[in-house]
Amino acid sequence: MTKPTKRKIRIAAVALVLLAIATGFTAWYKIRRDVAQPQWITSDARNDYLYGSVGAESTAGIPYWIWLALPRLFPDNLHYPGGYVALGLSWEESREMPVGFSKKTVGYVRVAGNCALCHARSYRTGPDETSAVVDAVRGRATDIKPLLLFFHQCAADPRFNAGELLSEIGMATGLSFLDQSIYRFALIPRTRQAMLNQESVIVDPDLQYHSRNPYAPFSSPRMKALEVRIRDAQAPVYPLPVNPALVAAGKPLFAQHCGSCHALDGQSKVIPIGEIGTDREHLENWTQAAHADGASDRLGSERIEMVKNSGYLAGPLNGIWLRGPYLHNGSVPTVRALLQPQAQRPRTFYRGNDLIDATGVGFLSTEAEERGRRQFVFFDASQRGNGNAGHLYGIGLSSSEKDALLEYLKTL
Repeated sequence: MTKPTKRKIRIAAVALVLLAIATGFTAWYKIRRDVAQPQWITSDARNDYLYGSVGAESTAGIPYWIWLALPRLFPDNLHYPGGYVALGLSWEESREMPVGFSKKTVGYVRVAGNCALCHARSYRTGPDETSAVVDAVRGRATDIKPLLLFFHQCAADPRFNAGELLSEIGMATGLSFLDQSIYRFALIPRTRQAMLNQESVIVDPDLQYHSRNPYAPFSSPRMKALEVRIRDAQAPVYPLPVNPALVAAGKPLFAQHCGSCHALDGQSKVIPIGEIGTDREHLENWTQAAHADGASDRLGSERIEMVKNSGYLAGPLNGIWLRGPYLHNGSVPTVRALLQPQAQRPRTFYRGNDLIDATGVGFLSTEAEERGRRQFVFFDASQRGNGNAGHLYGIGLSSSEKDALLEYLKTL
């Protein structure tokens, strides 16, 4: 082999190595490069909870430009204008993202869900008032089914294709040729598939498992810290006027009829299902999953107790006015309805309104929609898992006693 030939081989080898390095770097930069979120999020505990990443972007999430384009390309799936707000999500003024969404660059800019997607809450004191957002509400789990349905409907639509999506994206930003190619041949097909099967479209496997088994412990320090934040969250003061005389009359009624289970000292108590008499579906699904997964071996004492005793945890009622609908499955719209015998509780109602029901304690539940803003989710207590029976405590109180008890509950 001549020297010129050897030299050409060395040059070719070096060129191949450099090409491989360049290709690997480009792949890392475009797919796996992890960029910290802005300081306004990471340096503030509340903003971090509402908009911070919980790590879901590494295995889930939607490319930001697709996420942004969906309400614009598929407005017919939203019923009303307003983007994601029409799906019942909370949105603070001046913020780019709805509450519960993180925006983070992992290779490309991605949008994923975090704890606030389910555990934040908005409320309005009147129909013309702006919604106020409470970042963490203990025991609250927002229904994100309308959001997932929207994603599924978009993905099933023939317009969900590279040509139309890239055209819509082009209205908002100018993607490079390489980025357009990545979107066309990888991100758009992959996102469509994720939206159709709903497995990892917006939250990662850890949050999916938590949604099915809320008493299973988290393993990551980040998620454990966020769980503590929800558990220790303090509710804001009830924003409407209360009657001091009724509050005073309601306090001993609470101690007599509620305090033995719902202690004010922050402790939770397990109530056996045979005693409380509420719908068993959620409990049976949890205990079966816990047994199969061995979760009971990893739980703290309270949670082991729940699995062994086959009951529900009765926790403190702080901020109860923010936590409707009520019972573990959200089958009773207001606390006043919960103080009624089962036959008098609403069999059907609508969930998702954030307008305070001052009389019932909870949120307005009789309207199917708020015209010009959004539709609400129909709930039928006769469906499997939706039963509104049980928890018959206080149903024998007089009307005036119930008024007093409800007034006191507003102050917790």
